[in-house]
Amino acid sequence: MSNISIHNIAQDGHLYHEDKQKIIYLTPSEPLKYDTNKWFYKEMPTLDQWFKDMTSQCELHQKQHSNHLAFTFPENERLSQEWINAIKDRGFQLGILEFYIIEGTELTQLTSRNDVDIKEVDESNIEDYLNIYYSFALPYGKPFAIESVNNARQTILQKKDDKKRLVAYVDNEPVGTVDVIITDETIEIDSFGVIEQFQRQGIGSTIQAYIGDLANERPVILVADGEDTAKDMYLKQGYTYQSFVYHIVKEEVN
Repeated sequence: MSNISIHNIAQDGHLYHEDKQKIIYLTPSEPLKYDTNKWFYKEMPTLDQWFKDMTSQCELHQKQHSNHLAFTFPENERLSQEWINAIKDRGFQLGILEFYIIEGTELTQLTSRNDVDIKEVDESNIEDYLNIYYSFALPYGKPFAIESVNNARQTILQKKDDKKRLVAYVDNEPVGTVDVIITDETIEIDSFGVIEQFQRQGIGSTIQAYIGDLANERPVILVADGEDTAKDMYLKQGYTYQSFVYHIVKEEVN
């Protein structure tokens, strides 16, 4: 697993520009989504360069009606107090994403519930998936949730990607979802969640054991919010912390 890094994490969105310093993602079809409309720095910029980049990003985002600014900094790059002050003074929210990894064979050892039925998403159960997807997106605002669901529905029905989307059921009631991104090297878990009233009942572990079976000998990777309690669950389940990136977002720019 030594050659697996956060750069193995799949990136949605349209790659607009790439050079030695940065990658620019710009996705007009989903302007409200931060992760598909951002700049990812390969090398740490100077503050003066970042100030210029803010202006450039704002101009690009205004053209497609994105009302945010978003930047991700290089892997394992600590921010100085000068940087943190500048970020906060300009109204950005500072977050941290952490990269975790586990062998698929380890996930298969997690306790599974026999009454949890896991099904792949297709036309017959797409609305079960999208209803949960909508509930997870709603805290970020109704316009974003609607945009996200519409894009997800179109992607699934038109088979625009190779993600395997799963829904977990208990007594025929949909209770959780996860997206699985399968490559020759890794299995990635994304958009993983269980409805609140069904959490801490072994459903999440059952889903992960299922993914462990899919992975077989391959490692399973994911990115977790460094300030979210979910990362504690991953550590208890045997995941190993590998690295981090800082990311910043400024909302309601326009």
